[in-house]
Amino acid sequence: MKSKILLIVEGEKEELRILGKASHGLLSLIGAEYEIVSFANPIYELYDAYQKGKYDDIVSYLRYEKGLQLPKNVLSKNAFSAIYLVFDFEVQDHKYSDEKIKQLLELFNNETELGKLYINYPMVESYYHLEKLPDNNYNDRVVDITNLNGKKYKKMVYEATCLKKNLMTNRELCFIIMQNYNKAIYITNQKQIDHKKVLEVQLERKKEKNEIFVLSMFPFIVLDYNLSRTMEILKLKLKKNFMIINVEEISKVTV
Repeated sequence: MKSKILLIVEGEKEELRILGKASHGLLSLIGAEYEIVSFANPIYELYDAYQKGKYDDIVSYLRYEKGLQLPKNVLSKNAFSAIYLVFDFEVQDHKYSDEKIKQLLELFNNETELGKLYINYPMVESYYHLEKLPDNNYNDRVVDITNLNGKKYKKMVYEATCLKKNLMTNRELCFIIMQNYNKAIYITNQKQIDHKKVLEVQLERKKEKNEIFVLSMFPFIVLDYNLSRTMEILKLKLKKNFMIINVEEISKVTV
């Protein structure tokens, strides 16, 4: 049981499709046993629960509040080897605040402890927001947050994307990973992925221009879990299109 990975996602449909057991699902690159739990609410409900101080860890919360089933002889803290949380930025949520999202990222910053949080900007559909492969305009793609709601952004992505959700290929999956990795490096001007810096850049952009960079953080789960193996797969699948900004990471990869 200890080697099992727990993934806590916001929604009940799209997130499962993205992670999925299919050959095009992100988790097909991990090769580990896992369990996916749908939180079915914005992340700010989780924030409220921790503010009340009722639970010491996320697994206990899911066990008693969301019905997560564990073997009787397994304590919550020993149930999983890694915990990943994937939620939307949800800037339009009535409970949203800059300070809350900062605190959540600070709290959930280690997958082997309380868990590691991945924030999709602006929401889960950013995973499909590529207009072609490769998409040379993706690094600068932003979305206006004025009156931003789920339906409006979903329609925008549906009309722009070159991807077909149910017919995704492994090569397209690799493009998604590469483009989002490159973009996170690009917008933060860092040599490595820094989730706090990504949020800092997004909050600054929101304040100054009332917009945020489109960025899917789903791909960073597989990069964090096994960077070298993921990079090997990207190089093999993308070949001449393989363009990772961080050359220090490329040097670690041998194919």
